[in-house]
Amino acid sequence: MSVAEIDSEARQNIVETDPQFGASTHCIVIMEQPPLMGDEPPPQWRVSATLTLRDKVLGKSAVLADLPTVIVGPLIHKRQVVAMAKYPAPVDRWSFRFESDAVRATALVWLHPGSCPVTECGIFVVQHGLKE
Repeated sequence: MSVAEIDSEARQNIVETDPQFGASTHCIVIMEQPPLMGDEPPPQWRVSATLTLRDKVLGKSAVLADLPTVIVGPLIHKRQVVAMAKYPAPVDRWSFRFESDAVRATALVWLHPGSCPVTECGIFVVQHGLKE
């Protein structure tokens, strides 16, 4: 399993898989945003990822593929699991982008081995109790 910190101010946040554990198929995004000032509305975040895939079926060269962007938030805890990304085959590299129109934040991304059906490919927002 690999873990990396990503930053909303960075142009690109790359999370490499650890060769010791093999390529990953899942990752958990845990965001941490700073305290809000005054009556500022809580921000929503756009999270997207580009995957580097190496598969014999796709050929010898690496293939880059984007997962659709999702919107997460507002966060209700200082540190909160906000999304899970899945791909039904091994991923060599996860390149994340996340941004908000409001504030800066950081996130931890935990990579996990596993398997998932093809229908579960994408970034899935983890819902919390404040959603209407």
